[in-house]
Amino acid sequence: MSKYEIILDVCRTGSISKTAVKFNYTQSAVSQLIKNYEKELGVALFRRTKQGVQLLPDAREIVHCLENISSEEKKIRQIVDDLNSLDSGVIRIGSIQSISYHWLPGILRRFSEVYPKITFELCIEGFRPLIDNLENDKLDCIFVSRYSVPDHPFIPLGEDELMLVTPKEHPLARKPEVSLADVDKRDFILTCDRLDYETGEIFRMNGIRPKIRYQVMEDFAALKMVEQGFGITILPRLLLSDAPFDVCVRSFGEHYSRVLGAAHLPGKQLSPAVIRFLAFVREWNIQNLSNSNGMPDHGF
Repeated sequence: MSKYEIILDVCRTGSISKTAVKFNYTQSAVSQLIKNYEKELGVALFRRTKQGVQLLPDAREIVHCLENISSEEKKIRQIVDDLNSLDSGVIRIGSIQSISYHWLPGILRRFSEVYPKITFELCIEGFRPLIDNLENDKLDCIFVSRYSVPDHPFIPLGEDELMLVTPKEHPLARKPEVSLADVDKRDFILTCDRLDYETGEIFRMNGIRPKIRYQVMEDFAALKMVEQGFGITILPRLLLSDAPFDVCVRSFGEHYSRVLGAAHLPGKQLSPAVIRFLAFVREWNIQNLSNSNGMPDHGF
């Protein structure tokens, strides 16, 4: 109970004793609260009489302001109560393209069925922009690969195999399975994450140096360029699922994969809504999200 609500109730009742009984205070405590506030303001609010107290005419405008303050205080308390009880809140999520298309909608739908008043802001980007936005407090959590956030708390969701994508008439399209060595010195289309993450690490580990002719900042645009014969690229199986492009997709004999999941900033105090959402992600049954039947040999 705020001092403003107590003062306003004295205004309505004209009685310190009635207000004291209503709020379970002593009469002297309510009287002292009013005196302290009048001293703080430097003006009197009430005239004391034998019948009780009367609001001074010059104090009416002050009381009107106190009504506004009291109303806003109640709103603040309601917002805090809602946040703590998960009745409301906003969660800012970032995701790479493949997760945002295939896994995240199901997670958000199920979570929203349980917590319908929590809303989401969703940002779809490459690894580097997502990590930057997380570290600059523009996002609460991001859905990326474990390799891209080695120093962040990470909740794994599943593995996603890296695939070779070629034009339909490319020589490698005739092979039922390809080797990483087949990529060496071939015309290659680089996607938005360049060679900073899993693909680049695989190339460095195996001494592979493709001919990088184009860099495209959007994965589907890269697929369109492959379709048109500009070169080959490597993309995750999850992204390629149901992709509307006339291309050839081949597995590597080495079976390289990456571990996908949710990450958040270490050491940051998370809101109750974000904490519950991450717990929900942790509990999520990966069998609802992926058709993977095994663990590939080279996981990143």
